[in-house]
Amino acid sequence: MRAFEAWVTGIADAWWVHLVVFVLSLFDGFFPTVPSESVIVTLASISATTGSPLLILLVLAAWAGAACGDNIGYAIGRAVGWERFRIFREGRGRRAVEAAEHGLRRRALLFLMTARYIPFGRTAVNLVAGAVHYPHAKFLRRDLASTFVWAVYSVGIGALAGQWFEHNRLLGITVSLVAAVVISLIVERIVTAVHDHLDRRAARREADDGEAGNEDAAHTRDTSLDQDDSHVQDASLAEHAEGIARERPMTATTTTTTTTTTKDPS
Repeated sequence: MRAFEAWVTGIADAWWVHLVVFVLSLFDGFFPTVPSESVIVTLASISATTGSPLLILLVLAAWAGAACGDNIGYAIGRAVGWERFRIFREGRGRRAVEAAEHGLRRRALLFLMTARYIPFGRTAVNLVAGAVHYPHAKFLRRDLASTFVWAVYSVGIGALAGQWFEHNRLLGITVSLVAAVVISLIVERIVTAVHDHLDRRAARREADDGEAGNEDAAHTRDTSLDQDDSHVQDASLAEHAEGIARERPMTATTTTTTTTTTKDPS
């Protein structure tokens, strides 16, 4: 921890520190083990007490790098898919891919806005979005919004902790990093709970729609059967009437013949 704090403190005053933030945030879009968020939070904590680097430039560098990295991840997923990456074929990486596929299919906007706070989530959703050919125009718009919120969130946590512990820089950095991890875990649980709740609602709605459809089908079938019965009854009545009509001439002829036969002897 001290070595990490010393390294970040050493580059905080450098003119190229924003370039470091940009590059780390960029690689974090398609390489999940890059500690971009930790560096951003630490630099923001230092900035709160020293004024360097500038927080606004820190936000812009993190935003630009994250947005570019996400789109590179999208392009990689579109070109080669996610299956070639061993880290996503098993364990937590595999679960992140499954969550990304499900999230993009069911509620893309919500998932793209929240995936950055889930471990492996930001990388998985970028690769999967490209692999399933999710429309890039929609991905770009939503990714710009989500990466901006993430950059402000990361810088804000570090700056807030740095101000609270301005007399102990190491403690401020430690608290900011722990807070970032804890909040990410809380956000992951909340996001998972929200998605599960929405999935249950969607399942109930589909079940209700299915039952309504079955009732409509049954009603239609009953109506059709009633109509068929009516047609059969009409046909039977028609045949019966036709039979009566045929019998009447025969009866009239028989009566005439009988009358004639009776009159002949006289």
